[in-house]
Amino acid sequence: MLYFRRQLGCVLLTLIALGGCRPSLPHDLPPPANTTIPQIEPEQEEAAVVEPMPDETPVVAEMPAEPVEETPPAKPLQPQKLLVMADRQPLLLDVYLWIDGRPFEEALEVLTEKVLAMADTDGDGVATWEELADNPSFNRGQFGSLSFSNPMERARLIKLYDVNRNGWVDAEETPRLLTRNRGKAREFSVDPRAHASFRHSRETSNTLQVLDRNGDMRLSADEIAAATELLEARDADADGIVSAAELAPPRNAMMGMSGADDWRGEQGAFVLDENTSWPNVLRSIETIYNFGSSVEVAIVFGEDSPLAMVDEDQDGYLEYREIERIADLPPSATIEIRYGARREGEAFYKVSLVDGAQCELQGTEFVESRALVDGTGRLVIHAVDDIEVATEVADGGEESTLAGMRARNALSLNDRDKNNYLDEEEFPPNLAQQLTFAMVDSDEDGQVTLAELQTALTNIDLVKACQIRVQRTAVIDPLFAALDQNGDGRLAVRELRGASQRLAQLDQNGDSRVGFDEFPAFGGLVVYRGGERDGSTMPARVAQASVEGRPDWHQGMDFNGDGDVSWAEFLGNQGQFERLDRDGDGLLSVVEVATESI
Repeated sequence: MLYFRRQLGCVLLTLIALGGCRPSLPHDLPPPANTTIPQIEPEQEEAAVVEPMPDETPVVAEMPAEPVEETPPAKPLQPQKLLVMADRQPLLLDVYLWIDGRPFEEALEVLTEKVLAMADTDGDGVATWEELADNPSFNRGQFGSLSFSNPMERARLIKLYDVNRNGWVDAEETPRLLTRNRGKAREFSVDPRAHASFRHSRETSNTLQVLDRNGDMRLSADEIAAATELLEARDADADGIVSAAELAPPRNAMMGMSGADDWRGEQGAFVLDENTSWPNVLRSIETIYNFGSSVEVAIVFGEDSPLAMVDEDQDGYLEYREIERIADLPPSATIEIRYGARREGEAFYKVSLVDGAQCELQGTEFVESRALVDGTGRLVIHAVDDIEVATEVADGGEESTLAGMRARNALSLNDRDKNNYLDEEEFPPNLAQQLTFAMVDSDEDGQVTLAELQTALTNIDLVKACQIRVQRTAVIDPLFAALDQNGDGRLAVRELRGASQRLAQLDQNGDSRVGFDEFPAFGGLVVYRGGERDGSTMPARVAQASVEGRPDWHQGMDFNGDGDVSWAEFLGNQGQFERLDRDGDGLLSVVEVATESI
């Protein structure tokens, strides 16, 4: 019995220590004198007594809370690294791309999942290249990709894009197929025709050829002083304005019709990733900046050039085994391009310099363009979206894409017999430039329905949205641009009169002449999606703002549109002209005539 009582006391004390429920105390027994282990007398037959505790709120065991599902942190955006060959040295740029408000990687994943589903036609959960090549909804190039219909081309494409040779269409392989890119630089790729053009732009300047009378590729003090006279002599239509076309030399019929931009040079831009052809990068740097010879960094680029960090062995030269270290250099600028739909307040195109960049950022005379100025060279980077972005509210309140609008318009305009489908004779020729009749007729019944049209146009637009390229622009005359102060592409009277002064300002070493390396140079790149560009076009110029407070008569008499009215343009008498021409320069400016009437 004594053993039992001692064991019971231990149990009760354990319950008290754990905060459990306490037994009710007998009313006829006094409480113990302390709160230590109860002393139980041998002769006591009753149950052990525990000291009553002060009243307290019962402890309620809490159920474990449901685990809170944490939102994974947003994946940091990884820029594409674009190396551009600027005028004085290569510049590294970080490029960030968005499509319809999402990072490009996410937009590409949506397209990838759709293609993977098409590559699993038997539904066994395994997407194979053979299944994709057999799928009539894909294999004829409906997604803007290459066609698998030709047996030899089919085998070549499968070999090209099945990188790991396992026969399966893997998620990491489809982006290269859809963007027609051999490497893993999925965001965008550089057209191999994107040649570096800075030296070329100096050598082929029509303005320099007009002013450089002795042909030594420099301007002497006498040639600078005669600039206005030499330029005005090229005003073929006598309108007081000299255009770039009037400075161009006559075309020799024996030279054919090749354009001024039909030239070849070293590649001027590279995407840097695991598939970069580093020998080509090194060759471009050596050819562009040192005439094909090995590059001694301090001599060619200067002692403070960031490229000194690439020289791992500190021997002073850039070598093949070191050239990959360029990708680890800090960027000179960041580029952000938001294609498609954007949130309110978001800019389509933005360029920002990074602290310590060895270049300057300038505005340009072209739309959606910024210029990185390196030495006397100006690299204009232009962004453009060649895919139309439009939405409408269709019947039922659902959003309809532009592809649906185009499909309905194509059917309405070309369905001559009004049978609600297009046969091959009715298939619109403008659409055939993108999609053939066989590509759209997915069920091969000889009839293209509205649903087939809309599906085909949606698919090709979806792929085009993920095809982003870098190409060069046409080459403009940089010396002409230096004289064209308002950037309208013409040299007006005031600009012609100030030509000598502007040219003299190009003399950096104070020797009273302008040497070849002192001439301005031009390079242009365009980053675009959709469409095709061959490097022969320039972005549109920014529209000239109307002059506030300009009298109607002044605008009406300004026949050549240069903003001034000359005596040849003035329709009044000589006395009126002389009274209005307050500064006596032979031109009536808006400032001079703002409050005048005639």
